[in-house]
Amino acid sequence: MKKLFLIIILLFSTQLHAILPPFYQSVNEIEAILKDSKLQDDADSAYPILEIMKVEGGYIIITSRYQQKIEVKYIPQELMGPAKFELNFLEKNYLDSCY
Repeated sequence: MKKLFLIIILLFSTQLHAILPPFYQSVNEIEAILKDSKLQDDADSAYPILEIMKVEGGYIIITSRYQQKIEVKYIPQELMGPAKFELNFLEKNYLDSCY
């Protein structure tokens, strides 16, 4: 009985952190980027997304017209579950100097 009591105390006294495996975390981040209204409002439907590339600090979206970096800022959390994050869309870099 004492061992069970000790195990229960240890389980509830330690702070447990769990995040998704990297593959699933990146899927969540990319889905959030694609669903974000800022991306959809600024998008030009004549230019498809050619590539979404993971870089240090976030992602780069590349179209045939521009590339844009999206910063991913992770929010500290105290409970188990997927890592929480905020997206920050940086200024677009146009590939053609006419824009």
